[in-house]
Amino acid sequence: MKNLFKKRALALVMATAMALVLVLPVSAVSRTLQVTPVPLKINGLAAKTTDVKGKQTEALYSDGTTYVPVRGLSEALGTSATWNSATKSVEVGTEGDTPANDAAYLKEYFDISPMSGTVSWATFNAALKKVGADTQTASGTLTAASAAKGVVAAANMTQLAQTYSAETAASACARYGTIAAADQPYVACAIQMGLIPNSVDFTAPLTGDVASVILMNAVESAGKGRNYIGFSSDPDIAARLVSTWNSFTLFDDATLTDLGVSIVKSGATTGYNLKYDGNAARFLSENTIQYGHSDITHAVQLMGLLDRAGLVARVQLEPKVSAYQYLLEWSDGKLPASTPTYQVKQVSDNLYVCFAVEYDLQLEFSSQTDRNAFDKLINTYAKKSDSNPNGDGMIYGAWWQPLYSTKQAMPSPAYEQINDVVVRDGSYTIHPFATNEKLSAVKSEITKAAPSLSCTPVQIWVNAAFYRYITGTDHQ
Repeated sequence: MKNLFKKRALALVMATAMALVLVLPVSAVSRTLQVTPVPLKINGLAAKTTDVKGKQTEALYSDGTTYVPVRGLSEALGTSATWNSATKSVEVGTEGDTPANDAAYLKEYFDISPMSGTVSWATFNAALKKVGADTQTASGTLTAASAAKGVVAAANMTQLAQTYSAETAASACARYGTIAAADQPYVACAIQMGLIPNSVDFTAPLTGDVASVILMNAVESAGKGRNYIGFSSDPDIAARLVSTWNSFTLFDDATLTDLGVSIVKSGATTGYNLKYDGNAARFLSENTIQYGHSDITHAVQLMGLLDRAGLVARVQLEPKVSAYQYLLEWSDGKLPASTPTYQVKQVSDNLYVCFAVEYDLQLEFSSQTDRNAFDKLINTYAKKSDSNPNGDGMIYGAWWQPLYSTKQAMPSPAYEQINDVVVRDGSYTIHPFATNEKLSAVKSEITKAAPSLSCTPVQIWVNAAFYRYITGTDHQ
């Protein structure tokens, strides 16, 4: 489920140390309130909130209502608050949680065309069907309230909604306008479970933006949407990354491993990655970077880089078994000891293959602009070079040729296009990379070794340093 702040407008103007003018909507009259400063605690700890210039702000109490500066409180709770000069409003919410991104996600994964203006029952029911829910009987104007039953069903929460008594449901809906009694249990459930933000107008005709948001919330709640461990800006993201990493161990699919070893033997590729669908992030492709590495400390420190640069991303740590040709000279002519995450096997007289647990860090940014800023960040703080071979001033585990990619076309020379040759066996896939020049040879070897398996080349754009690595054109 999503953050429930979801863009709410608020304007507070301080008049004196003990008085505050609350700017209400145009239809209301501004009035001066006598207020008293009060302590603010968040999760049991005294909180110090500041404005954009670092000046301390206060929580203020007046006649049963407490007023807190929206920026200070939002930032203290780990979300964002920005001033929109065009609409003269404060926008509060988790970065990336926008109707536009929700609509793009529904299009990519469910083939639901973006909705605009007022949404009809026919359009909404067609969308429900595509996310795997039963359609609703059209009755009256489609509103957030009348759509709640379908949203609850899409989220697999119908039985929960039906546990609300008539009195409990009516009480939960009382503040949201006149809502039909038949809709109230579903509205109450949708609000409680975060399916419909309580800031929307439940009685107004359903708009495309609201429809996109509530359908996306239902998809996420049903486990059909994104799969991630948190945001890069979360205070505990380091602990989540390390805990997730510590749960990884070697895994296998015998059919794909046999195939992978076969194509390594052929010389068509020097290695491949084995992955499992259950770990897939299912992020919005247009905003996502996939970043590969083998050390979790590197991933943790990368979160700090993103946060310092003001870049916020959803984060998923996908395990992968990296398989590649191993040379015994790397270990004084002997097979290295095996561990739960590392093993070297002899696959023929003169060929050894290493199987090692590594990870792909999936990062879904709030916008393509933020995604595009990633390349400069890595080249500055996570890439060694002849001018800085020791990685001084860089994060732990900096590589000479880091690996990151995106499915969206990116400009050369910062990125170059290659192919992720995806071969599937049930829920497992292997991923040998191939340049356009070598793609035919790789596909030919796969087809020859495993004609019954699907082989789907996917165009990806990789960073320049990794492209130089796979083409052997430079060591840095």
